Amino acid sequence: MMKSKPDQDCLHGGVYSVNPGLVQLDFSSSVNPLGISRHLLRDLYGELNSLCTTYPDPLCRELKNSILDYLGIGLDPSWLLIGNGATELIHIFARTFLRRNVVISAPTFCEYELSTRRAGAAVKIVPLKNWKPDTEKILKESTNGCDAVFLCNPNNPTGILSTVSMQQIIENISSDTQIFIDECFIELVDDGDKKNTMIEMVSDYKNLVILRSMTKSFSLAGIRLGYCVCNPKLINRMLENKISWNVNGVAQKLGTMVLKDPSYLEKSRRLIQRERNFMMNELGKTTKFSPMPSDVNFFLIDVSNQSSVEVRNYLLSKRGILVRDCSTFTGMGLRHIRVAVKKHIENTTLIDAFKSMGP
Repeated sequence: MMKSKPDQDCLHGGVYSVNPGLVQLDFSSSVNPLGISRHLLRDLYGELNSLCTTYPDPLCRELKNSILDYLGIGLDPSWLLIGNGATELIHIFARTFLRRNVVISAPTFCEYELSTRRAGAAVKIVPLKNWKPDTEKILKESTNGCDAVFLCNPNNPTGILSTVSMQQIIENISSDTQIFIDECFIELVDDGDKKNTMIEMVSDYKNLVILRSMTKSFSLAGIRLGYCVCNPKLINRMLENKISWNVNGVAQKLGTMVLKDPSYLEKSRRLIQRERNFMMNELGKTTKFSPMPSDVNFFLIDVSNQSSVEVRNYLLSKRGILVRDCSTFTGMGLRHIRVAVKKHIENTTLIDAFKSMGP
């Protein structure tokens, strides 16, 4: 069984993971490269005074209704919990349900492991099999006193979509075990979320919790906004661990506004697919760097006999480019870095930097 990381090794990318003064281009944070439209920001500006001087709605009613309209799944607001980013919801879930042990398919997002340990539960790590969840082993490990299974689709940091595996686990796991599926990047996969999401299954499976992040899909990293969809009985239990006014008024309003543009994600996916193909094709021409398949707006690069830490440090110190060293992910070692897909001129700058390190 794969060895897990201690709490202090739950590290993230972003400009503040290093000396921010060194970062000119951040490829370590995998947010939507399209960014926020100027007209939307202008519309928000007119409401800032009221938003900043009024306590926010603690129930996030307007935002919940906007999310339900956007999802189109025929549920009511009692099926939603809004959080100050997806990470807050992961920790609320852990404090609510985790007591004994938890199964985590890894390498994956480290907050599942950190939240489990903070809740006082033991972690069982099930390594990926050919970069996908080992469905058989996950089901086996979740049979005896397992509080929950954490899954990520598409997975971070691999970028791989495993929809069939998610369905198999949901359909075959004990109803006493909570299934927490992180879909924070699913809206940015090539064919979108409609064919791949498990959200519609929450009506039939009372132990299923689906997590979404508006940080990734709508480029709201600094705003901190996420939500989960699950049975109201689970929501009511999690509400006991939620603080009052956990989502500020600006976040609620901006979240409501971005959901009104149906073309935004379509444009984003076309950009991501085109630019990811460009980046992979160019990196494939080198001998030192091997891009790995991905279904979303980031991908892994095998740095071969080099060290991921050394590659990260070189790009940062010599070019002002920050990439994600993956050695801090449980089970990854020093062989991989992760890069986000950005706009073409930025991606070209990254490719040039890689090529400067050798053919």
